[in-house]
Formats: sequence, structure tokens, C-alpha cells
Amino acid sequence: MPCFAVERTALSALAVILGSLSIRWALIGALAANRYRTAPRLTQDVDLLLANPGPGLSALIDALAGAGWRVRHRDAEGELIRLTHDQLGNADLLIAGTDYQQEALRRAASETMSDGQRFTVLTAEDVIIHKLIAGRSQDLADIEAI
Repeated sequence: MPCFAVERTALSALAVILGSLSIRWALIGALAANRYRTAPRLTQDVDLLLANPGPGLSALIDALAGAGWRVRHRDAEGELIRLTHDQLGNADLLIAGTDYQQEALRRAASETMSDGQRFTVLTAEDVIIHKLIAGRSQDLADIEAI
């Protein structure tokens, strides 16, 4: 299965879980950058920014586990959760911990996936800021392509 199709399936699956917990979220990372690039680039995971864990981080982890996601890594503060799923691939969930991240979520635009499901994606400006913060060579290349 092509990488992009796997990401779309993972994105849809995560959207359902987060929606069931009333957790506000937005697409970030390479998939968000692809919304603004003239030529998309392949990526190996889905990156989401979460407003907060809603009913609690434990409830989120339990819901993800119930859907077949496994936690590969979770930092001590609970701000970053790296997930893997045997069929859907990898995902990184970043919990918004700063006022800036909360504002970026408020500015995120609502869009529709090819399957009709609604999602939000950071604005081009906020994607660039997140990529500047990450600062890896692939992030800088995404900024240039935007």
C-alpha cells in the first residue's frame, strides 16, 4: 500500500478516536506542509497537534490501545506521544502546551478529506513556525517548498 494511502487511513482512524473523546486537534508536520506545497513529499507518519487530552491522557491512551495503537514513546511530561499500528503505520501526537500552540489550533482551517471526513490543518504560517522550531533539514526543505 502506498505511503500516502496509509497516512490517510491512519489520519481517518485517529480522527474518529479523537472525535469520540471531544479532543480538538489539527494536522501538522509533513502532511500539513503538503497542503501548501506545489509538489507533495512522502512521509512515514501522521503528526497531530492536540488542544488537550480532554477526559485525560489515560483515557486517550486507553482509546488508542483499544483501536490497536501502541505507544512507542511517551515523554515524561506527556507532551509527545509516538504511536504505531500494525496496519496503519506511525503517528505522533503533540499535546499543545504553550499559548502559541493553543492559538495555532484556534487559527487552524477546516478541510474535507477525499472520504468526506472533516479535519483541521494548521495555517501555512503556523506550519512554517512549527517547522522552524523542529529545525531538521527536511523541515527546512518543507519551508522552502511552501
